[in-house]
Amino acid sequence: MVTDRELEIMKILWARGQASVRDVQEDLNKDSGPVAYSTVQTLLNIMEDKKGLVRHVVEGRTFIYHPKKSSERTIRELTRKFVDRVFDGALDRVMVALFDSKPPTPEDLDRLRTMIDDAQRQSSLVAAGHAEETPEEA
Repeated sequence: MVTDRELEIMKILWARGQASVRDVQEDLNKDSGPVAYSTVQTLLNIMEDKKGLVRHVVEGRTFIYHPKKSSERTIRELTRKFVDRVFDGALDRVMVALFDSKPPTPEDLDRLRTMIDDAQRQSSLVAAGHAEETPEEA
């Protein structure tokens, strides 16, 4: 799993595209208070070596970190794991919990209806064997 701090770092890298340890530290200091350079360096090392979230290139003597996956793909993977772990994969239970935590606005409900309709059409295409692979799935 990704910790809250690691997610903060990932958001910085997604926004910037790439960043040095110092860049990440400065952004974290602005957004969430003081954090030591060595702490950021350790977190980035863990995120690269143990979790495979980032990679680095060396420019001079500076490590420049890049996210290995897009924010959309990472969020999709984290969400899938969360839904499976917390809700045993039950989407209806997820929706009930979301609606209980923050009642939807009429605009939210309209967007959700559109998303459900799109998902239903996609599901029908898959069942009929006519679905196209998305570039990330290929």
